[in-house]
Amino acid sequence: MGNRRPVLVDTTAALKAAAAALGGAERYYLDTEFDRYKLCLIQVSRGEEAYVVDAMKLTALEPLGEAIGRAGAEWVFLDGVQDAAFLTGAMRIAARPRVFDVQVGWGLLGPEYPVSLAYLIYRILGIRSAKEFQAVDWTGRPLSPGQIEYAANDVEHLPAIREWMAGRLSEKGRLDLVCDVSAETVFPDPPGPLTLEDFRNAWQLDAAGQAALQFLIEWHNGLAPAEKRDAPHPRTFFAIASLLPETGAELGKVRGVWYEWARRHGDALTGKLIRVSASAAKGEGFRLLEPPPYDSFDRVLAEGWIRRAAAEVSAEAGIAPGLAFPDRLVLAMSKAAAKGGDRKAAAELLSGWRGRILKGMFLSRVLSPPAGSP
Repeated sequence: MGNRRPVLVDTTAALKAAAAALGGAERYYLDTEFDRYKLCLIQVSRGEEAYVVDAMKLTALEPLGEAIGRAGAEWVFLDGVQDAAFLTGAMRIAARPRVFDVQVGWGLLGPEYPVSLAYLIYRILGIRSAKEFQAVDWTGRPLSPGQIEYAANDVEHLPAIREWMAGRLSEKGRLDLVCDVSAETVFPDPPGPLTLEDFRNAWQLDAAGQAALQFLIEWHNGLAPAEKRDAPHPRTFFAIASLLPETGAELGKVRGVWYEWARRHGDALTGKLIRVSASAAKGEGFRLLEPPPYDSFDRVLAEGWIRRAAAEVSAEAGIAPGLAFPDRLVLAMSKAAAKGGDRKAAAELLSGWRGRILKGMFLSRVLSPPAGSP
């Protein structure tokens, strides 16, 4: 992009012109600016001129989606989880694009993951980036020239970073792997259905509260993904079941519940909650739940040998431990090993690219541990 000034896109005509200029590229370099759940800006380049799209002024972004979301095009991000979710939703893109997350690429080359874009720009390109607008309110309008320039800078260096990284990954035979791992990271599998076991404090609820919580769990599991984005988050369910609000206005006062959603839908939800909880309170045979243990020594010991093996495997493979064995995976592995008392049970959770690259090395360590290992 060099010294070219970024193009602000804040009209329908400018959006169509930008889409025409961007169409047909092999890859796109992308970033976003957002405020909580609101998409504010989209920064996009095909490696030349950068376009800064005002997503607050332009609500119909399909022309941009048609240009950059076609099959086979690659999207280059850093830490693109939220970016990809915002972009595919705002541009109505159904098919997942091929993704190259430069943070993932860095993690496949050494021990560091996650890292910041500023860090990569300095480590790879030797450039210190400015921080002037790092904490700015991106919902304010009009945007200043400095804000526009700062936003565009986030995609300016991505082409050079990707080119450098692709060369190093090719030397290690991991250029194809980076897109597989990026896809897993950027488009994680949706969580499984909620259960009562996901609420460790459910044992504190009485019959009415437990019935309300169970209703909320089943209600949440039945929502479409788009509906879940605005609906009360599961972290609010215990409070709702404890308080049993009777109206949408009362529901909107529960910490963490979006008041506008409660205003529109709260009366219907609380009405069902009251009926379910009242029925449970009158019923017989209600059994109080026992509090689940916070931990066990079996799981603690399992986590110890798993983390040791994970560190050794990561070092041998030359992959950052945070990428190869993220904490959520180590926790699941330690629970599986503790539950069955079998070290192989932990290894069975290494699937996909981890199964191909890491599983054999992991098993060789945990099935023949050094003397004195737990």
